[in-house]
Amino acid sequence: MSVLGTLVGVVIPYAAAIIFVVGVLYRVFTWSKSVVPFKITTTCGQQKSLPWLNRTFMDRFDSPSTNWETAVRMLMEVFLFRSLWKNVRYELPAQTAVSTKWLWLFALTFHWSLLIVLIRHFRFFLQPVPEFVNFIQSLDGFIEVHIGWFQPHVVHIMITGLTLLVALLYLLYRRLAFPRERTFSLPSDYLALVLLLGVAITGLLMRYVIPVDVAQVKELAQGLLSFHPPASPELHWLFMLHLLFVSALLAYFPFSKLMHSAGILFSPTRNMPNDNRVVRHINPWNYPVKGVDWDEFYEEFKEDMEELEKMGYVVKPEEV
Repeated sequence: MSVLGTLVGVVIPYAAAIIFVVGVLYRVFTWSKSVVPFKITTTCGQQKSLPWLNRTFMDRFDSPSTNWETAVRMLMEVFLFRSLWKNVRYELPAQTAVSTKWLWLFALTFHWSLLIVLIRHFRFFLQPVPEFVNFIQSLDGFIEVHIGWFQPHVVHIMITGLTLLVALLYLLYRRLAFPRERTFSLPSDYLALVLLLGVAITGLLMRYVIPVDVAQVKELAQGLLSFHPPASPELHWLFMLHLLFVSALLAYFPFSKLMHSAGILFSPTRNMPNDNRVVRHINPWNYPVKGVDWDEFYEEFKEDMEELEKMGYVVKPEEV
């Protein structure tokens, strides 16, 4: 068991972490070096223009014209999914607009739940545990219940763990049940959902059904973080399964659509101010072009020009 514990608890997590860090840095570096030849900001508000064109307060962030307005727009995009909130799907041939607010709600629930769950997990890696982590832990798990199945124990119901699972199940249901989404869903889309569901379900099982030794988990987590892991960790089978799902998700992250979490910061449709009427955007791919004047052009095509002149055409600009 110690050999298996070392493999699952030490070797695989370190390998997954290396792949994750190198892969994310490579993708971010590649995106940062990409040239943006055009001003392609996507907007949904009135652009800043002539003074008598009215703009609402939200137009300043839906169609930002300055860097600070763009920064506010990015914050609303990252933390509130504003573009998804305003998204509308048009159905043909009925030509009716269908709201996508349910997708916005469950997508926002998933991302915020995942963020809070990750913050709560800091208590396994840090000693002493920061106060803000304890505060979030107590706020998230204010409901205390006595569970009597398998191993009776008292637990705090972590709301975000349950909302995370519900949101993931809805996103999976949406890809399976909606014809449009099922058509353009790729196997990689399902793989990401399966890995996330595996992490969430095994985590919930450890908390509510089959408790594991938390002190042992914390010892392993702090050992991995300090690069001094236990020599032969004895790990619970359910925790090893949870750790395998986490490691697989980390290793897969840089090669999947999950990289949109970092990619949105490098998206020129989002991170550029819409100031086309104020600032001229020069194509960075433009290169110096040596032009020719009329005399050089005439000398190069002199025979053709003379033939055109004999046919009665006017070829010299000053004669037009």
